[in-house]
Amino acid sequence: MSAVRPVPEASAADLDQVLRTPVFFGHQSVGANLLTGVPAVFSAAGLDPPPDTLIAEDLVGENGRPLSKLDDFATILRNGMAEKVDVAMVKLCYVDVTAGTDVEALFAAYRDTLAALGRDLPRISLVAVTVPVTTEPPLRSRIRARLTGLDLYGPAANARREHLNRLVRDEYGERVFDLAAVESTAPDGTRVGGRHRDQDYFCLHPGYASDPGHLNADGCRRAAAAWLAAVARAGRR
Repeated sequence: MSAVRPVPEASAADLDQVLRTPVFFGHQSVGANLLTGVPAVFSAAGLDPPPDTLIAEDLVGENGRPLSKLDDFATILRNGMAEKVDVAMVKLCYVDVTAGTDVEALFAAYRDTLAALGRDLPRISLVAVTVPVTTEPPLRSRIRARLTGLDLYGPAANARREHLNRLVRDEYGERVFDLAAVESTAPDGTRVGGRHRDQDYFCLHPGYASDPGHLNADGCRRAAAAWLAAVARAGRR
């Protein structure tokens, strides 16, 4: 399978940096899952969680309309949020990338949005985010999904997500919060995934899943730990 960087978890130094780094996070439901894990990460380190004033977040756009999320994110930053934070990131959702998505066009829109914001708002650090993945359903469910045209959870959809995520990783390097890597890396470090039409792809580890696309308490904590590490890295720039 295609290699990705190891998933970093927040260190004590990272958590200290986060407490000095106001951040804006534009997201939908999986992002909300992630944020519920933040207090647990701080608690495990013997620290109080960051105040609400330090982490600004909003549900941007509409699921299934990824361009609306990019537009909302840009509008919020331009309308004053960029003056209040040091780091900003926007996450698309698994429902925004399906088996039929034009990945190249969507990536171009994502890249152009971040490029324009970086040009116009140079004070803030922008962090790219990989698209979350889903669990692998039973074969019978995948066949039914293909027949109904709703292949949201099968290998074809996760392969399209991995295509987009590779473009994001290649473009942004260290300026990426790799949510897909977090979700697909089991506690023992192995990756959960498969191969579809000669392309490797990754899946949400079932042990982190509350349903095919969302996170349980363990998944929330692991995603939060990696997110906090990404915020800290960006805050040090």
